[in-house]
Amino acid sequence: MSERVLLVEDNAPLRAQFQQALTSAGYQVCTAVNGLDGFSKAQNQEFDLCIVDHLMPLMNGPQLLKNLHAMADNAPRAVIFLTTQDLNVVEELPEMCVADIILAKPLTTMDLLHNIESLLEQTATVT
Repeated sequence: MSERVLLVEDNAPLRAQFQQALTSAGYQVCTAVNGLDGFSKAQNQEFDLCIVDHLMPLMNGPQLLKNLHAMADNAPRAVIFLTTQDLNVVEELPEMCVADIILAKPLTTMDLLHNIESLLEQTATVT
């Protein structure tokens, strides 16, 4: 498996934990410390999947989703959105139409990997 994943998470311990799990599972992982950093990396590289945190400095998750969607040809083929907020409220945000899956934190690495695997299988058959 050689899928490229962009992990955009401002919580350093969580970012390290998810990066380790993704790398161990065989994904090529690039990390970003906030939305602005993530958007910059997404503009310069192609990713199969972006994992985007909700509340971050400089550019929050919904704004990053909007910017990723606007990239058109270079946009990631799948997006997972992570939040500590109420899922019912987050799902109503207009930017959430870009996210393929919205997951509540705290989240185990096993749950994250299961969702990634399932999502990438679905999007591989579509593209």
